[in-house]
Amino acid sequence: MANLYGFPDIGRFGLGHSMLAWARCEVWCRNNNARMLGPRWLRPRLGPYLRRERDRREYFKLFTNEGYVGEPWRTVLLASARKISADIAASTELGGRDTVVIFKNTVTSNFEKHFHEVSGYGPVLYDAFRRITRKKYLPEAAAAPFVAIHVRLGDFSRFDVNRVAAKTHNQRLPIEWYCDSLAALREAVGTNMPARVFSDGDDTELAPLLRVPDVRRANDAESVTHMLEMAEASAIIGAGSNFNLWAAFFGQVPRIVYPNQAIVVVNDDPSREASFRDGASLPDVFVKHVRKQLIREGQRAN
Repeated sequence: MANLYGFPDIGRFGLGHSMLAWARCEVWCRNNNARMLGPRWLRPRLGPYLRRERDRREYFKLFTNEGYVGEPWRTVLLASARKISADIAASTELGGRDTVVIFKNTVTSNFEKHFHEVSGYGPVLYDAFRRITRKKYLPEAAAAPFVAIHVRLGDFSRFDVNRVAAKTHNQRLPIEWYCDSLAALREAVGTNMPARVFSDGDDTELAPLLRVPDVRRANDAESVTHMLEMAEASAIIGAGSNFNLWAAFFGQVPRIVYPNQAIVVVNDDPSREASFRDGASLPDVFVKHVRKQLIREGQRAN
């Protein structure tokens, strides 16, 4: 009897970019009664070392392939079974012999092209992602509600307002924008809620933000720990990065972004996302979502 499999070819991208092939494959396998071949997380990368980044992207240390088809059967199937691109799987007859449907990430417009395949599956994928994360990297439950502020610097380019207007991502947003966004959120909600900064930058680069009352850096931890910790926040203020995108998606967390930097809408209810710039007011419906999230997270913490 022929068997059907899915395989996420994650490539050598960063964690947030890599995860989309995994998520698409996870959803497709669930919906097609197929077994999933475990991703190849061991992908040596020189860039993070050459750039002296805080995150060395050694993802094989962070994840297991629990619940997936592993070695040696993964290699056997990839060598012997018929292989079909996920892009044409829907229009291809998949019966007759063992078949592996391959999910790949694209270098450009990865989320614009493929995120719709996983939209609506946030909580399901959250559970699946926690399952494959090694237990020592799972965050402790939040003791109290907080705002997650994700400041991406690292390999992002210098901020250019014209490129931002053209919806170019991977921009180093001004640190003052994060400060102003937090101030606007606190004023709208009516509480000086604490905030944690998740960033690959150093304290000098983040100084204006870290000087704001009740703002501190998140404890030093692996990237996956920070992503899952952000998914427990009551709100996220984030750079145009797919890293905070996953956190907001997993936890369905209200998210504030700079105009044209959201990449894609990840909350099932679009009113849970807001863009902010130059002292504009946050939408009332968005603020209501944050208040509800604060109450729910407070009850969970207690």
